[in-house]
Amino acid sequence: MRNTLRALRPLSLLLLSLSLYSASADANWYEATGQAPIERGDINAARQAAIADALQRASLFAGAKIQSEQQVIQGILQHHQVTLSSAAELKQVQLLSETHSQNQVSITLRAHIIAEASRCSLQHRAPLQLPTIQLAARQDAIHGQLFQLGEHSTRQLARHLRDFAPAARLEVTEQLMLPEQLNAEVADALFADGQQFILLASINDLSLGRKLSKFWQSDNYERFFALELWLYDTYQREISFQQEYRTGSQWPQQQATPASHSMAFWQMPYGQKIDQVLRAAALDIQQQLQCQPLLTQIRQVRQQQIEIGLGSSHGLKVGDQVQLIQVQRDPQDSRIRRLIHSPVKLTLTEVTPDSAWAASTAQQLLNHIQPGDIVSLAGQ
Repeated sequence: MRNTLRALRPLSLLLLSLSLYSASADANWYEATGQAPIERGDINAARQAAIADALQRASLFAGAKIQSEQQVIQGILQHHQVTLSSAAELKQVQLLSETHSQNQVSITLRAHIIAEASRCSLQHRAPLQLPTIQLAARQDAIHGQLFQLGEHSTRQLARHLRDFAPAARLEVTEQLMLPEQLNAEVADALFADGQQFILLASINDLSLGRKLSKFWQSDNYERFFALELWLYDTYQREISFQQEYRTGSQWPQQQATPASHSMAFWQMPYGQKIDQVLRAAALDIQQQLQCQPLLTQIRQVRQQQIEIGLGSSHGLKVGDQVQLIQVQRDPQDSRIRRLIHSPVKLTLTEVTPDSAWAASTAQQLLNHIQPGDIVSLAGQ
C-alpha cells in the first residue's frame, strides 16, 4: 500500500523563501539535478516538473519518504505537486542553476531535508529480476515502427531502478514472462535460484488520439501510453504490488520519426513522457522493497555452518544475524508447504559478493537444518 502523504507549501512559494546555506546543518543538505520536457512552450510547468524530479533524487540520499503527485492521479500521470510524509520536513530549497536545451529544462538545487526516523533498514538489497517488458499493444506500434519499444523501455526502466531503487539488486533478463505463468512451481524454482522478486510489465496502449495541429501546420496528434506493472513475490507466491500508469503527449504524424532505441526518441515530448512513467514506476518499486526482509534458501549445511546464496552485493556483511525458517513439504503435493520459524539464530562469519556462511554463536547444533530451508535477514 502507498504511504499517506501531506502536501507541503506550494513549491513556488517555497522557492521564494530561499535562504543562505547554513554550514551547521551541512549533514542535512542534499544536492541533485532534475530534468523535464518543455511541452507546448510551457516553460513554467517544465520548471516545476524538473524541481520535483530533483527533489525526488535528493530524497533518496536523505532517506525521506518524498514523492511527487505526478506518479498516479486516477491512473493518469500529469501533475507535479511535491509531497512529503508528515514525519519528515523539507525546510529549505536553494536553486543553484537552470538550463534549457533541446526542449528540456534542467534544474540543479540544494534541499535541506530532515528525514523521519527510519522504521526499517535500507542496508540490504533484495534480488529483483526484470524480464523484458511485453509489448501488448502491437497493433498501435505501427505508428513510428515502435515494435521494439518493449525491449528499449526495459533498458530505460533498468536505468531508473539503478538510480531510484537502492533497495533492489537488479538482474535484467531478455526472457519474456507473463503474470499468468508464475504458478507455485515456477515461483519456487525462481526463489531457489535466488530471485526473491520478479518485476513484470506490459505496454497496453500506444494509440493515437485527436489531431492537435491547425490545418496549415505539420500534422501533430495526441498519443497515449499505458504501462501495467506487477511486482511478484516468489517467496509468498503472489503479486504483492500492481499498478497501471497512463500518460500522453503530442506525436508528429510523419514518415520518419526517431527509432525507440535512439536518444532522439527519448528526447521527444512523447518519449520524455514515457520516461517519466518509467521513473515513477522505479520510485514505486523502491517504496515496495525498502522495508521487505531479505529471504533466501540455504545452499548447503557443513560442519554446523550454513551457506546462503546472498552476499555483499546484496548488502550483507560479517556480523549480520539471520533467522532460520524450516520448510516442511506435503509428501503428496510438494506445492503445499509448512513454514516453521526456528529459535536458532545465526551470525554471518564469511561474506563474498554472492554468497555467505553463517554459524551459531551459541554453538547450537544444526543437524535439523537442511538445504532448501530458508533464512531471513530483517532490517535492523
